[in-house]
Order: sequence, then structure tokens, then C-alpha cells
Amino acid sequence: MIIYLDESKRLGKWLIVVGWFISSHNTSYIEKFMENKKQDFWIPENIELKSIDKYGKIFIEKICIDEDFKNLDLYSFGFCFDNYFFDSEEAYTNLVLKVLTEIYSNCPYKNSKAIITHDDINIKSHKLITKKVESYLKQNFDIKAKFWLYNSKKFLSLQLADLLVSKYKEYYFFDDVVELDSLVRRKNLW
Repeated sequence: MIIYLDESKRLGKWLIVVGWFISSHNTSYIEKFMENKKQDFWIPENIELKSIDKYGKIFIEKICIDEDFKNLDLYSFGFCFDNYFFDSEEAYTNLVLKVLTEIYSNCPYKNSKAIITHDDINIKSHKLITKKVESYLKQNFDIKAKFWLYNSKKFLSLQLADLLVSKYKEYYFFDDVVELDSLVRRKNLW
């Protein structure tokens, strides 16, 4: 099982959404899927897909109706936390541990090994968060995990996580959005 993670904050409102998608496909499969979809949707190869730019919006619009995406083994979910007053390694790590606790306590889609891939975060030492997450999963759930931090510019799978998290962000952050977007609603794990 591979978990792809991203987060999005609402500055000035002390809100943060931590969103993920889970897949049994390996990273190479997801990367190739995304590469092919960018070609299908006429999006330049070197463009990073972000929810805030025109290519990200085009990709979301087209993937919503894509039959291959409907059949892709992928389940998404998002958690919103309020009172996120400070941006620190310890505070964010604790949020990640809360989310992992929720997943491994309630999710029927799990096994004894996991790779968790996270979009790079601005912290002093990747080793500390990596060690804490891996140790926590081993001690509390007997999960042998690898926690990796990568730059999303190089990984289409993390770009997909960014696009999915943007839909959870809309739902949690904006009062006029009363239901999850169809992109994540049909893939939502819960």
C-alpha cells in the first residue's frame, strides 16, 4: 500500500487540511498513468500540475469524466484541523500522527507494510519526522512503514495528491461549498 500525502493551509484562519490518497498501484504505475493523462489532455510535459493554475484546473475538469480514472485503484480522504496556530515541525508531525491513527484504526484498506510519500515540507531535518512517523506506526499498529519526503515538481503522483487536496480544501474552507467535489466524492474512502 502506498499513501500519497499533501497539505493545504488557510492563512489567517488557522485551518489546515491534510489530504491523502491510497493506492495498491506502485508509484511507477501512478506516474505513468499521470504522464499519459497529461498527454491525453494536451498538457505540456514539463508543467507542474497545481490546483491554482490553469493546467491544474484543466486536468481536474478532464479527469472528473475520465473512464480510466474511474477505474483506477485509488481512494482519497481529507481531514481538517482548526486552531493550527503555528507552523512547526512538531505540530505538523503530530497532525500527521493523528491522521495515521484514524486511518489505521478505521480503514479497511490496509496491510502490514506501507510507503508514505509526502510533498516536501519546510523543516530543518527530514530525518526527525521520518523516524517519528515510522516508529509510531511500528509501535502502535505493527506497520512496517517508509516515510519519504519528495519535491512534487518531480513526482506526478504528488501533483495528483495536490489536486485532490485542493478539492477537500474547498469543501472544508469555504461556506458556499456544501458537498465534496465529484472528483473526490466518488473516490472518498469514508
